[in-house]
Amino acid sequence: MRKTMSKVRESLSLGSKPGISLHLRGAGLREAMETYGEAISMAEVGELSIAREIMGEFHAEHRKILVLAEGDGVPEAMIAYAVNLAERLGFDLVLLSVDETARSGSRFEERARAAGQPLLDAAARRGVACAHLLRQGIRDEVLNAVSVELRRVEFVITRRAESERRHAALTVPEFSLKC
Repeated sequence: MRKTMSKVRESLSLGSKPGISLHLRGAGLREAMETYGEAISMAEVGELSIAREIMGEFHAEHRKILVLAEGDGVPEAMIAYAVNLAERLGFDLVLLSVDETARSGSRFEERARAAGQPLLDAAARRGVACAHLLRQGIRDEVLNAVSVELRRVEFVITRRAESERRHAALTVPEFSLKC
């Protein structure tokens, strides 16, 4: 898929003029409309094979494992477990960092990105597709919203205590690791 997107970018660049930039997308309505628009644009200029690839990639969604990062990041044991499981099952990983205070702004983003980098690096080394989402809100509400938005989220991996997990009303199964 990355090779395809590189070919698309190369075929669309117009010397020093900016071309159309294509990248992998989420699963929301806005993203779907943008993807359809890009595919239609390619078809209109006669690039039928590129249009088919864009639509094929968009509809060939992979199953996903959502990994919840805590304030201190993701422990090594959890990284190893999530990456190994995703690799064996052929799933993608999505790391989710949630800012429940909504006051920390750029400090939260900096800390979350730094804390999530070990998981992204481990996934890249093993050839597992991995993305990192940063969201604000109440943790369980964000978990539910993201699992619906991303589609095909099979389960969530967290470090929550059993007693805390029982009170959560998640729409996907949650597995808690003790690490």
